[in-house]
Amino acid sequence: MTAVTEAVDRVTAVNTALAAVLDPELDRPITELGFVSSVSVGADGSVEARLRLPTYFCAPNFAWLMVEDARRELARLSWAGECTVVLEDHFASEEINQGVGGEKSFSEAFPGLADPDRMQELRAVFLRKGHLAAQTRLGKRLLERGWTHRQLADAVLGDLPERLTVTLRRRRALLGLRADVSAPLFTDNEGRAVPAAGLERHLLMGRTAGVGIGANTEFCEGLLATRYGPAGWTEVSSRREEAS
Repeated sequence: MTAVTEAVDRVTAVNTALAAVLDPELDRPITELGFVSSVSVGADGSVEARLRLPTYFCAPNFAWLMVEDARRELARLSWAGECTVVLEDHFASEEINQGVGGEKSFSEAFPGLADPDRMQELRAVFLRKGHLAAQTRLGKRLLERGWTHRQLADAVLGDLPERLTVTLRRRRALLGLRADVSAPLFTDNEGRAVPAAGLERHLLMGRTAGVGIGANTEFCEGLLATRYGPAGWTEVSSRREEAS
């Protein structure tokens, strides 16, 4: 392998790693949202990723989660040396960059301003919304293909092609829920199967969650395009996590 080929492969690996990082509120990878402004890999294996957000005043707790998750994903690269994630153009950039880089907690970086127990709870709340919305998108597709509520309630992940359940399985893995082939296709927040009698309401709740996520995403897309220009947004947003 030439040095050039290795460098290209490592940059690709960095982008792949960052694609595992979600905006918690928008339930989309930061790479799709255009939040990664640049990545660089040094000859010594050091990695730097620079992130940007739609506004100067985006919620600092959400920004923290994305920067922290990005640094964690980069550190998993077997060849990576020092990993640095830099949040740009944000009112709390300094606190977040220094806090995450120094492996502090959010409450340590913002003393007196944050509940130390709230961050993981916040992450779980939005993951559950994303999981619920993904179920509804999938349920809608299956109903349009003639499935009944009873069939949906009886179905397991293994009944569908893997490409249709990518998001479900990823969200369940993050939530600590079952994601094996025999796991129910439609579940509540605890991973319990949704009975046929409750499925219509379950899908309606997911639709509500999805509308909220979609509206916020559209709003943030517009803000990001206004702030940094539409060309960059269009280029990165063309990559979707999955077909479902």
